[in-house]
Amino acid sequence: MTSVIRAVGGLPAAFTSFVGRQREMAEVRRLLGSARLVTLTGTGGVGKTRLALAAAAASARAFPGGVWLVDLAPVRDPALVAEAAAVALGVVDQGTRPVLELLAAHVSERRLLMVLDNCEHLVEACAQLAQRLLPAAAEMRILATSRETLQLTGEHVIVVAPLAQEEAIELLVQLETGRGAAGFQLTEVNQAAIHRLCADLDGLPLAIELAASRLRTLAVEPVVERLKDRFALLAAGSRAARPHQRTLRAAIDWSWELCSPTERLLWSRLSVFAGSFTLEAAEGVCADERLAADEVLDVLDRLVAQSLVEHAGTEQWPRYRLLETVRQYGWEHLAAGGEDQWLWQRHRDFFLALAERCHQDWFGPRQAEILARLHADHSNLMAALEYRQATAAKPGPDDSPRLELGEDRQAALALPAALVFHWIAGGCLSEGRRYLERALTAAPEPTAARARATGRRPGRVHPS
Repeated sequence: MTSVIRAVGGLPAAFTSFVGRQREMAEVRRLLGSARLVTLTGTGGVGKTRLALAAAAASARAFPGGVWLVDLAPVRDPALVAEAAAVALGVVDQGTRPVLELLAAHVSERRLLMVLDNCEHLVEACAQLAQRLLPAAAEMRILATSRETLQLTGEHVIVVAPLAQEEAIELLVQLETGRGAAGFQLTEVNQAAIHRLCADLDGLPLAIELAASRLRTLAVEPVVERLKDRFALLAAGSRAARPHQRTLRAAIDWSWELCSPTERLLWSRLSVFAGSFTLEAAEGVCADERLAADEVLDVLDRLVAQSLVEHAGTEQWPRYRLLETVRQYGWEHLAAGGEDQWLWQRHRDFFLALAERCHQDWFGPRQAEILARLHADHSNLMAALEYRQATAAKPGPDDSPRLELGEDRQAALALPAALVFHWIAGGCLSEGRRYLERALTAAPEPTAARARATGRRPGRVHPS
């Protein structure tokens, strides 16, 4: 679906097209027909505001009392939320009655829709406003956008996910066409690069819009390559945008500032994971004297509530993940705090222990479960293998990898050896062979790990 939002009542006109989101749009409009409070949640830059404005504009005929936008981004004092709503709705405060009372009287006989935008830094105040106004106005509806829900009884929550691949590509093409890039379209020549660009940007509309502005100067391929430092690359936003939406870093800064010190600590430490991870892994890798293992669940739950961590598994096998943009931001803070190497080693040790347990339990009734677990953690296992080569290895005289300590050499061999059934049963033979050959070359000593890696029994270890 592509439509341009025009000025409606108290809503602003949009400058760009609204792409995709057919299912979400239909669901929001359906809920507004009966639910009193609907909240759109999702990570920064995912397009909550655009969806809310589009849905509100499309629903305008159902609200003869008007649709009104209350932009809370510039409001810092919770005590000023009611005043911001009064100004947006044109309620005149003459100082004779409390503003909240005036607002309640104003909306009491009206069928109107109020869009409370950017509630995350004022969640409690927004919840109190909704609790006061909704009982006073039976025909009023509130559509809120927030990275965290208001947690009120009767609140209907819609999680706004990143754009699907085809929608992300459509948005990119439309943005370029709108900027006068005549003839810009998806072709056989640029198709692979455009797909990779939109995937690497996590399907975030804000990131795609910022990347599109770089395509005025760069071709698609160089933009993809420069995403290794995406916060520097995606730093040229619209001057008309809110300050926290002008650059990708500003959007994530906004979320970081709303987190407590403990939430920031876990966020940065979770950035060590490649792909998804389990609660067990988060507790095993991220906990220490600053963050106890029994605290991790509560802090992780708060990060999920703030749309910074996503559910990635199933109800039976729950897993979590960070969008790549959120992960890279956390890694910057982790490295700045000097914890990156320490945490990477903990990550390696955790997944070595996991691989060892799976290897020991392989010959039993749990083979399918073990294979599924290793498959789910494949990206983390590969990251653990790369850690060994990247941080424990030094070039030898012939520029081949040489590990400094015998213990490290054996540790580097233990993981690919423990994954032998994953390589075979998981269909990763070529990948496994490459890691095993590299580790065997670096660790020629006759040890139990080498015996396992070469298929020999530990009691019959040979030097080669």
